[in-house]
Amino acid sequence: MGPLFYTSYASSTGDRGPVQRFHFDVQNEIYNVLGRHPTTEGRLKHAEPAPGPDPAVLDCRSLLVLYSADYLNDEQCATEWSVFRERMDRRLWQTGEPADSLVGVLWRAESLVLPRAVANTGQLLDDFGEGYQGPGVLGMQRDPGLRERYRTLVRRVAERLTRAGKTPLAAMDAAESRTVEPYFGPTRVPAQEQRPDRPTPAADQAPRAGERHVLLVLVAGTRSRMERLRESVDAYGETPEEWRPFRPYSEEPASATASWAAHACGIDRLTVVTHDGSDPDSLAQADASAVVLVLVDPWMTGDPGFPVLWERLARCGARVAAVVVVLPRLDEESRLAASRLREALSRTPARLLGASHHEVGSPESLTHTVAAVMADSFADAREEDPPWGTTDELPLEDPAERLIRRRRERAGWLKRGRGPWPPLFSGTPRESWGGG
Repeated sequence: MGPLFYTSYASSTGDRGPVQRFHFDVQNEIYNVLGRHPTTEGRLKHAEPAPGPDPAVLDCRSLLVLYSADYLNDEQCATEWSVFRERMDRRLWQTGEPADSLVGVLWRAESLVLPRAVANTGQLLDDFGEGYQGPGVLGMQRDPGLRERYRTLVRRVAERLTRAGKTPLAAMDAAESRTVEPYFGPTRVPAQEQRPDRPTPAADQAPRAGERHVLLVLVAGTRSRMERLRESVDAYGETPEEWRPFRPYSEEPASATASWAAHACGIDRLTVVTHDGSDPDSLAQADASAVVLVLVDPWMTGDPGFPVLWERLARCGARVAAVVVVLPRLDEESRLAASRLREALSRTPARLLGASHHEVGSPESLTHTVAAVMADSFADAREEDPPWGTTDELPLEDPAERLIRRRRERAGWLKRGRGPWPPLFSGTPRESWGGG
């Protein structure tokens, strides 16, 4: 078993002292919680540049990244980040379960703009909620007035690394690491030329022929945004991807649950787009063959930006397959406000989308509903293919025969033996299996 975490940073900036302090502050916080053992130790990147990744990157259980403009332009940093990302991807491909094992912080915010593939990987922690406008961790260290903020961030980083360390990642040998292509760096390949098997955003990658691409539109807020809309905000984090609506029953984010279900149905690529205003063109640039699945927190209906999403979806070239509303059964506030939230949602333009609508209240119901939507969407795509042969040669199919055929097609997409699918096989097309 490798180290609990590895700290990756740009050694060319001359920040070795402050970086060491941050690394050891995080390390000591982990020791305070888990005790001092070989299994709770972290590794810090060496100060001397090297042609390849540090050996610890090949078997560490989590990665702490200190983002800066220099980091994105450093060949060794790009290699370390990409190798660890490859290990995360392999876990997803092999088990169907996403690994949230990469934790990033904004170390130096000056001149820093994260590529979308980087920003959408792992968790990016920013205690101020100011993003690129904030002082960064280095600025927090140097400002005595921000000491408590700095300590809070250290605790949060230690907590996320500890949680991430519980998810096993397969180790990678040095020979394999040399075959990994970097996502960024001084020799970064332009987005349109990146390898097609990389799960990069739709705007950065042209679709392959016959590829099954799903665009998961996540309509959820951050903790600071939701404080203006409701009382309880324990289920929210610093980014919409951290939305965990099924707490305390499950700590898994809703986007991760939906992604796992979609991948279990055999899709080739899934892109998560968040409704936070940071990338307004990502939907408009989606390829027309993609299937759009909208995952909605109904509390967002009170946000002024909610109707804007309808306009973006209306302009999107891809077809909207379904709108899935999450009303968790264990959230007392949501349960009591369910009628009001449903009414608010029905009055918004989003309700007018030409798509099926579902409501889910548990991780299991979300999994089943996403599986049903995937099965129907790709079966519908085959229905639209032009028939071969002449009209006189086409067999006639009565409604009962078509229903039986569609049930078989749906069951084929659900891949027996790869998930909790058996209860789903008796459903009919477009029936919501989610339930409450």
